[in-house]
Parts: sequence; structure tokens; C-alpha cells
Amino acid sequence: MAQPVLAACGLQAEHLPRLTILKQDSGVDGSFLIAATLGHRLKASKDHHVLLVASHHTYHHYSAACMKVGFNLGPSRDSGQLQILDVAADLFRNYPNNIPSLDEIAERIQAFLQARPDGTILVDDLTYFLNFDHSEAQLIDFVEQLVVQDDRHHSLVIKLNTADRWATLCANLDDLAQVEIGLQRLTSGQFREVDGRLVVRRFLAEKDDGDEQGLLRLKKVDRSVLYKVNERNIKVFVPGEVGIKNL
Repeated sequence: MAQPVLAACGLQAEHLPRLTILKQDSGVDGSFLIAATLGHRLKASKDHHVLLVASHHTYHHYSAACMKVGFNLGPSRDSGQLQILDVAADLFRNYPNNIPSLDEIAERIQAFLQARPDGTILVDDLTYFLNFDHSEAQLIDFVEQLVVQDDRHHSLVIKLNTADRWATLCANLDDLAQVEIGLQRLTSGQFREVDGRLVVRRFLAEKDDGDEQGLLRLKKVDRSVLYKVNERNIKVFVPGEVGIKNL
């Protein structure tokens, strides 16, 4: 089951923030959070629609991952509740004739939002497009177009691979996001019982007399837990529990 990790990250709520960013360190695969969120959003309500932009992994990867935790994506996809942009699979089939384009992705997302203005969009992973002559500035513009739409009530969850490399991109997305979830390696090295650390930060707005806009954004560490991805569940641990005292 994936409920413990969703609860730890705040991703089980009925209404997610407008923008949640998942920042994974090099060597860490955070796609389990995309899969867990995907299954939960579809299962929570048959009326809630989800668009998955799959670039790091294909749709078949997520289908298998969700099946292991007890959710079959097939009926949701067949009914139209789940829509897929299988970027990785399309590149494999069509390369080099059809290179991934952010403009085309943006058009597909806008069409989805026109029909489902309160839907959820999951992007795994945004930094993938840097491999195809897209710049950090273009990725920032892409996210801004999706976030700065006050007339809609959709939620956006975006994963960044090797986030520590893209300082400009991450700094700008921080300004747009309400929640940041860091997926980090263990500083003590590999450990059989734990895969890594999840650090959840929320961006709070506080008034400050020295702020000309009257608004200052602060990043607050909301929660820090250890996690282990097993074959059919995802476990979370509080640092200091028996057996993992030194992590």
C-alpha cells in the first residue's frame, strides 16, 4: 500500500496545491511517488480526471507499478478518466523524426484543462526536455503558463531529475510552488532497510514591513522521513526508530 508515503507528503488530500515539485537527487528514482499519486487520484473519485505526461518512464511502467499496489489503470484509461502523453514511448517509436516538443505538450495540456479545469496533471520528468535543445528558461515559461491561471482549479505535480544540477530552474519553480518534496540519498551510504529520505517543505507567506510587496515567501521544513520501496508497498520511518538510529 502507498497510503503512508502519500500521507507523509500530503499527497492524499482531496485538493492538492496548485503546484507541487518533486526534486530527486542523482541516483534516486522518485517515480514511485508519481505512481502512488496517480493511483490515489484516480481511485478517490471516478469524476476526477488525470493527465500523465510520462517521459522518464513509459505508461507501461506506471501501469505495472500501480498494479503491484492494488490499482488497475486499464479501466481508467479506457473510460477517459486517465489520459496519457507517453513521451518516452513516442520517442522510441519515432526517433529521430519526432523529437519531443514542449509546445506540443503545452497544447495537449491546455486541451485537457479546457475539458477538465479541475483535473490533476502529473509530469515525470520535466528535466527530460533539456536533452532536446530546450533551455531552463523555456521550462520555466512552460510551468508558468500552467500555474498562472486563476480561473482554473487544477493541480500540477512535477518531478525534476538530478534537481541539484539545475539551480536556475529550481529557484524559479520554488517561487511558483506551494510544496517541495525532496527525494534524497542517504548521507551514510546504502542501507538494506531504507532507500532514502523524503523532506517535505511548504512555502509560507508572511507579511514583512521591509517587503515592498507586503509579502515574503518562506520555506518551512514540514516533515522529514525515511522511506523504503518494496515490491507491493512503500514504508516510511521516522528517523531514530529502532534499527535505523544512525540514518
